[in-house]
Amino acid sequence: MPHDPGMTASVFGAASALLALVAMTRVACIDLQCFMIDLDWTELAGWAGLAAIMAVEGPDAWPGATVTAAAAGGMIWLAARLRPGRVGQGDVWLFAVLGLVAGPDHAPFVMSLVIAFALAVHIAYGLARGRGPLGSGIPAALPAMAALGPAFTWRVASGIWPGSVPQGHEGFVLIALAGAMLLACGLLAGALPMALRRRAADRTAEPTVRRSRIHQPVQRKET
Repeated sequence: MPHDPGMTASVFGAASALLALVAMTRVACIDLQCFMIDLDWTELAGWAGLAAIMAVEGPDAWPGATVTAAAAGGMIWLAARLRPGRVGQGDVWLFAVLGLVAGPDHAPFVMSLVIAFALAVHIAYGLARGRGPLGSGIPAALPAMAALGPAFTWRVASGIWPGSVPQGHEGFVLIALAGAMLLACGLLAGALPMALRRRAADRTAEPTVRRSRIHQPVQRKET
């Protein structure tokens, strides 16, 4: 039976959701700038997001969220053990929070979006660095939060105002489009400046190479 939150629970859920969204944005911005996962902001996003969901969906949301967080975090932990140096401990916490906030019902869709968005980020950063489509590391928080943020907002809004957001396939399309827009904004802030700096550096270095070839003294052989 669907949980019907009262006025106090709705206000608390909306405030907690806003705090969680701010924390998610901060996690993505720090990763864009420093290529690291800030664990404090990540933890805040997880707990605030869970508080919002429990406020609007009831305490029954807690067990499923915990199991999903353990499964998502454990999957990335195993990847970190198999590929040391490529996956960090921050990524483990990032995906644990993703599972915690998405929950068992929404995690498959959110994870599918994360994979698609991560592929797009790989291509963008690889081209920006001149290393090929998949030849570059990426800020993992960008695709994760671009997928989680809209899904989380839709979930909380569905609990507070059930008739205000589209359901079913229309809801999934709305989440995907909103996530793609957030992803595009992140790429404009991260990959585009990197590509412009690399292009400017190439233009600066090219005349120097040409001049060195033109003015290189000719060595004559002694007879």
